[in-house]
Amino acid sequence: MNKPPRNDDSFSRRHLLRTAGAVGLAGALAGCAFGGSQQTDEPEPTATATDTATATTSPGNGGGAPPEPYFEQGATVGVKEVATGLSSPSALVTADEDLDRRFIVDQTGSIYIHDADGLQSTPFLDLSDRLVALGEGLPNWIAYDERGLLGLAFHPEFSENGLFYVRYSAPSESDQIDHHEILSEFSVADDGTTADPDSERILLDMPWERPIHQSGTIEFGPDGYLYGSLGDGLNPYNAQDLDNLMGSIIRIDVDSRTGTRPYGIPAGNPLVGEEGMDELYAWGLRNPWKMAFSGDRLIAGDVGQATWEEVNVIEGGANYGWPLKEGTHCHDPQLGTSSEEQCVVESERGEPLVDPVLEFPHFDEEGYAVGFAVIGGHIHTGDVRAVEGDYLFGAFTSSFTTAAGRLLAAKPQESGTWSVEELQVEGGLDIQVLSFGQDGDDSYVLGTRAALAEDPLNQTEGVVYRLTR
Repeated sequence: MNKPPRNDDSFSRRHLLRTAGAVGLAGALAGCAFGGSQQTDEPEPTATATDTATATTSPGNGGGAPPEPYFEQGATVGVKEVATGLSSPSALVTADEDLDRRFIVDQTGSIYIHDADGLQSTPFLDLSDRLVALGEGLPNWIAYDERGLLGLAFHPEFSENGLFYVRYSAPSESDQIDHHEILSEFSVADDGTTADPDSERILLDMPWERPIHQSGTIEFGPDGYLYGSLGDGLNPYNAQDLDNLMGSIIRIDVDSRTGTRPYGIPAGNPLVGEEGMDELYAWGLRNPWKMAFSGDRLIAGDVGQATWEEVNVIEGGANYGWPLKEGTHCHDPQLGTSSEEQCVVESERGEPLVDPVLEFPHFDEEGYAVGFAVIGGHIHTGDVRAVEGDYLFGAFTSSFTTAAGRLLAAKPQESGTWSVEELQVEGGLDIQVLSFGQDGDDSYVLGTRAALAEDPLNQTEGVVYRLTR
């Protein structure tokens, strides 16, 4: 395994701004924009993430590692490579019929089975011909195409009914719509080892004006309902508009029908009988790229824009503040900046704005990079005792020029904020972190060894690691 890049290979805010020559910088993975204006029209930044990745070759602040690491040093763990040859592994999930059979989602369009014999070469399902053309027609400030095959969830009774669900980005025939976000149901083929591609039943077809901020995780809760994450579509005001589904967590019942919908609305959804979309479960989120249930807790990482990354425990009917707040900090949606100024504490509707359980900045006080694009994970319940009961999550990267993801752990609390540590990986962590998964006993970290500047989706540097003692 390659050693991870040292902190002195990363970049600082001062160097990044000096190299770009502007404070109007917007770069993106999972919708992470740095210092750019956040407007209802597509921003036109003066420098791009890929420009900066090319230009930034040495750290600021005179070089050298930061005097103190931002995160407290956590436990030492190992990682074992279990799957390679992927482009962008975006999810690892299991079905109720066999926890030793893992399904790995590659963002470029395929789902593969990983079992005792390793990663199977024949896809369980290949939807690449139904996806939008990844990497094409993007604004030059988008460094990583967020579209593609984004989510997978198996019906709680999959062993009996053979049903599962996917989220993916489909092409649009309209010049006004970049693509469509599709939530579909499929069934397994008779052989049980592959899916039937002709069994698709579309549940939601959501026009998406811009090629960004669509999130994509889907997950069944302990209540048997399907939960889905949706970003704000790069319009921050969507997150406070209850007449659309953007910037939210939705909840639907795939086993029933409500009116003409191809799914049911759970009676306990917070806006049933109220103003707003019945599907909405929680809102005020920017781009909840990854989320997962740990027991009855739904925990979501919400990617920041100006300064802060955050993780939220999702409750029904809760408003998480975007774009009025970023993390615990006041946010100005017109300027796209966050500050320590006094903030509003409730929405225009009078809802309290719920703070995250943890946050971390893009840069420390000295201007050194901490991390960009939080990647939500899960509470570890397996055999790695050093992190037993910890919430495992990560930062996609701390550099545009090297694979510099961070593996983080937090101590869950019943209330208040959670303390965060950076796990020490034996031999180093040589990936950008894309996702997490679990199969009952083990936790997995998914990512790519390709740096953000190296067009990861057009490479096969994706890897899945299993966490070890």
